[in-house]
Order: sequence, then C-alpha cells, then structure tokens
Amino acid sequence: MRVLLGVSGGIAAYKAAEIVRAFTKRGDEVRVVMTAGAQEFITPLTLQVVSGNSVGVELFDATYESEIGHIDLARWPDVVLIAPATANTIAKLAFGMADDLLTTVVLATTAPIIVAPAMNTQMYLNKLVRRNLRTLSEAGFHVVVPDSGELACKEVGAGRLPDAPVLLQHVDSVRVAKTLADKHVLITAGPTREHMDPARFISNPSTGKMGFALARAASLMGARVTLVAGPVDLATPIGVDRVDVIDAQSMHDAVMEVVHESDIAICCAAVADWRPLNPTAQKREKSEFGGSLELERTADILAELGLAYGPGNESGPLVVGFAAESHDIESRGSAKRQRKNAHFLIANKIGGENSAFGSDENEAFFVSETTVEPLARTSKDAMAMTIMHKLSKAIATRS
Repeated sequence: MRVLLGVSGGIAAYKAAEIVRAFTKRGDEVRVVMTAGAQEFITPLTLQVVSGNSVGVELFDATYESEIGHIDLARWPDVVLIAPATANTIAKLAFGMADDLLTTVVLATTAPIIVAPAMNTQMYLNKLVRRNLRTLSEAGFHVVVPDSGELACKEVGAGRLPDAPVLLQHVDSVRVAKTLADKHVLITAGPTREHMDPARFISNPSTGKMGFALARAASLMGARVTLVAGPVDLATPIGVDRVDVIDAQSMHDAVMEVVHESDIAICCAAVADWRPLNPTAQKREKSEFGGSLELERTADILAELGLAYGPGNESGPLVVGFAAESHDIESRGSAKRQRKNAHFLIANKIGGENSAFGSDENEAFFVSETTVEPLARTSKDAMAMTIMHKLSKAIATRS
C-alpha cells in the first residue's frame, strides 16, 4: 500500500518517525509531506531516512517539483493520513485552502483521507474546531478520535495523537472491503489459567496474538466482533467488544452466552484441557501436594459448538477451530476437524523452530470438509486477513 503521511506543526509531530517505521515495517511505501510548523519539531532529513523517500516541504520547491510535482504526488497514494492534524491545518482543509504543499495535495487527491487531530484539550473542544471537524466528516474525510490523557501542556483530557498501531488500523479500515458487514463474529484468544491456589496455576505459552489479529481483521471487514480473551497483555482492537476471562469455565460461559447470535464462531484460544480437582482459596504449602496433583477435564468449547452447530446443523454459526500441533500437522489437523465436527480448522505448528506460540508470524493449514490448503508463513495480521476473507466467502455462499 502507498501511504502519504502529512505532518503538521504540533508537538505530536515527533511521533511521525514512529508512524513511518510502523508502515514500512509491514511493507508499505511511505512518502511524507511536512508543513513549515512541523519542521520546528522534527527535521525532514529524519523522515527521509526512515521512509527512504524524499520529503516534500515547499509548494514551489523547484527540485521537488521536478522529481514528483504536487499533482503527481496527489495521484500517487492509496491513502492519505494527516497525523498530527493541528487546529490550523484542520481549519485550512475545512475552508478548502491550498496555501502550502500539504493542503494543495489534499485538495488534488482522490485517495481516502484520514485526519488525526492532536492538540490542547481546550482547543480540541473549541466550537470552531468541532465545527471544522464536522465539515471534514461531511466532506468525506475520515476523522480519528484522539486519545485522552496527560498532554504535553500538562493538561489532562482529549487531544493526544493515538499510537502508530491505532493509526494503521484506521488506514486499513478505509482500504478493506466490508464483506462482513451485518455479521457477528465471536472469537476466543489467549491461554486460560487453571488455579490450584492463589499462587499457582496450569497454563500454556499462548500470547493471544493470532486471536487478536483475527478480531482486528474481522472488525476491519465490517463485522461486529466479540473477543473472549484469556489473560494476555494486548491492546483491544478498534471497534471490538472484549470480554476478559481467566479460566476455561469462564471462557466457556462467555462463549455460550453470545454464540447463538453469532454468524462465525472462531475458537482460537489455547484452552487448558485439565484443571486441578480441588483448588483452594488460600495458598497451600508444598508439602500438602504430596508429589501429585489430582486433575479433571475442562469443558471442550470447540467440540460443544461442533455438536450444536457444526456440519449437519446449518442453522447456527460457522464453527472454526484451531489446532496447535508439534508434528504431523496436516493429518492431525484434518483428524481434529472431523473429530470436533467443525466447518473449518486452522492447524499450526508449536514447539521448536517456527513455533506459532509467542511469534509475530505463523504458517498453517486451512482445513475444510473437502480440502487442506497450506497457508505460507507470514505475519499473523496478514494470515488473519486471509482467514477472514475465506470465512466471509463461506458465509456468503451459505447465505
């Protein structure tokens, strides 16, 4: 994707380098246009180095015009992101002004435009600024709601520029087809913890990254998403309804509460298969365990969903499972899909080199009732988008 980043003159301009790096890290091409004010906070050379492209700063820069030209630059991007967008730049855009390179490019482009305001809280709440933002929204601009917190001026309130991952998701949202609009996607993610006492529990190395990537992809595709998450340290994707749980039973209960209203149910969580038989509310001494621990099976969420809604019971959601296998991934994944009676199953490798656990990348097999398709190693976000596209086609065919 080709991204044009417009940087205007607020203190949050220092985040521009981080934003550029976030785009380029995932393979996007970035060009930067800066206002005169922005150059007071970060230099064009810095953004040229991190982007690998020339930075536009002057509307009538002969060198820049000979290389690209402001009209050619306006035609170049797939999307324009203005971050930070100051009150001054917002006002110029709202009134259709074109007195510098950034505003001229914005007026000349046909690409989607995302505006991320960042300023003092009282400026952001000012009636004139609010009017200008409404004007931009009505004109088709996508306006990002700023974060709240302590600002550079030491005030506390709305006006902070969101972090790069949030801005990337806003950019993606205007580029992804809403093929899951009006659909409800239920996803489980992360591990569970089965406590013996307040100090000890049984768990596994799942980080929840794959499940959160699926939730992010489904939301970008227009779905209403319920994410039932075990104990993980991950930010909730934009627009996702998150339900936090700890153990297998609470995850089971949260899933069963909403699954009847979902169109797709994805069991991506690494749910513990066993739990201590007699957990205690107080910490036990080591000597009390006597060298052994009595266990009992936890609820099998995927099997229960497969029995109620899997192939042969077409009135409910598509049931999708995940299998974490250390060997014979393809055959064991196929067998598990059939055993759990799921419509689809994604089988991935754990342990050793290229383990799915803890990694930002994944490779897997997408298993259906009739086929097994390998999914090449890629980022979990890219794989999540591939999986959700396949499921959106399946739900459309089913409808």
